[in-house]
Amino acid sequence: MPALTFEKRDHTAYIMLNRPEQKNAINLEMRKGLRDAWKEVDEDRDIFSAIVSGGEEIFSVGQDLLELEQFKKNDPIQDLPLNTLETFGSEVGKPVVAAISGHCLGYGFLLTMVGCDLRIASTSALFGMPEIKVGVPPSLGIPAYVARYFPPAASMELLLTGNFISAEAAHRYGYVNRIVPPSEVIGEAERIARIINAYSPFMVRNIKKMVRFALTPDAGATAYSQAVCLYCRHSPDYLEGPKAFKEKRPPKWTDR
Repeated sequence: MPALTFEKRDHTAYIMLNRPEQKNAINLEMRKGLRDAWKEVDEDRDIFSAIVSGGEEIFSVGQDLLELEQFKKNDPIQDLPLNTLETFGSEVGKPVVAAISGHCLGYGFLLTMVGCDLRIASTSALFGMPEIKVGVPPSLGIPAYVARYFPPAASMELLLTGNFISAEAAHRYGYVNRIVPPSEVIGEAERIARIINAYSPFMVRNIKKMVRFALTPDAGATAYSQAVCLYCRHSPDYLEGPKAFKEKRPPKWTDR
């Protein structure tokens, strides 16, 4: 079963995260699928919009920690292959609607930030950045993106506690456009996509370009964030967190 499925209907591309048994944890196969999907979305002139979803039960729990733990045995400092903002949709030129149910965490949460322009959440949606719980510093400028989309206090709580926020809270912060029952989340995303598809594709792409330019964090902030992330990867805690997760035990932090 592929980790990601792609199909096109009525000028809309449907990108489905498809590892339900792993709660749509994002592994290398899924990252390759996302890279290829964005390329097709941008190159196919018959596609005017895209919808990204994980189904009615869950969006994504984020990074596949088992893959990360295995990768770090050989190279504890570098990023996983294809673990880039471009993979998560930062450069896609056409409008993307996220249809979010259940957990939307970590890199799954990042995907809805950098890759999606509108967000339809079900009443079951929960958003969070739980990396702190396993000693993994947020990479790819995640803190800068969180601070761009959420108020300062909410950003700090998301990043420092690993607490989740509900769809209702995300809507209050202006991150989510609509909240609907889980059975309606795809349908509402399709409704929005159909509205967009009726307009000039040229105008839509350029309006997105203007808004994205305004929303993208300052390059200095993302560069600083990534530099601190790389520094933190030299800590023994960076190895201990995922190892403890795999062994299903509390981590033993070293504070160095």
